Amino acid sequence: MKIVKVRNVKTPTRGTGLSAGLDFYIPEDFEAKQIWPGESINIPSGIRAQIPRGCALIMFNKSGIATKHQLQVGACVVDEDYQGEIHLHVMNVGKEVVILKPGMKLVQGLVMPVFYTGVEVLESEAELFPQSTERGAGGFGSTGE
Repeated sequence: MKIVKVRNVKTPTRGTGLSAGLDFYIPEDFEAKQIWPGESINIPSGIRAQIPRGCALIMFNKSGIATKHQLQVGACVVDEDYQGEIHLHVMNVGKEVVILKPGMKLVQGLVMPVFYTGVEVLESEAELFPQSTERGAGGFGSTGE
């Protein structure tokens, strides 16, 4: 993935050579900020990226940030045709104030293939599911705990 830094920010890195995600950092010009329980924030990443053809960059929680600081990544799908600065959306789902500081690893991004499907509207559910499955329409917990 090709990038341009539009702020003073560390280049996204992998924790190891086989880490699936690229760690994104908070830019150095970001003023430290407290995030209160229940609050969410959008942070400019300082990165513009050329997403590979047929892919999207999808941001996920970093396990340490999620478990130690109770920060969860909000909606963040970067489409291949997006050319602006990537923003990082996080929410404090914990009970303590979290302080975000410049240079801190915040989220991890995975470049993933996308299947560009169309939508075909059918007239009936029988057309949609001509054969039933063992699970059927069973939802949460329907296959056991």
